[in-house]
Amino acid sequence: MSKIQNNSRRFHIIIDAFNCDIPPLSDKDKIKNIICKIASLCDMTIAHGPVAIDGIPENPGVTGFAIIDFSHISIHTFTKERELCIDIFSCKKFDYQKVKSYIKKEFSLLNENIKYLEVKYQH
Repeated sequence: MSKIQNNSRRFHIIIDAFNCDIPPLSDKDKIKNIICKIASLCDMTIAHGPVAIDGIPENPGVTGFAIIDFSHISIHTFTKERELCIDIFSCKKFDYQKVKSYIKKEFSLLNENIKYLEVKYQH
């Protein structure tokens, strides 16, 4: 059994932010750099990515993601609504307070809904 299969916990941080500044929400390079920094703060290696693509004209913004050695990081921005959604999921514990502080600083967040979940499983 692998270390991951033997681990009975999963860690998840979800950030939904509103009334965000538009410039960072539409900057693909910034989104990719933020994903790289989040992976570093989590002490994880990026296995694929980061990838950032523009949204469709009806729903403008940027979607960025990376596959990390213990799961994923995704960022969705919506410039018309000035919203930001970030999801970090991992089988390896990480310092979510450090990640949360970094994200709040990078996006100048004032109004955000942040959830941290530690899910425990029985084998």
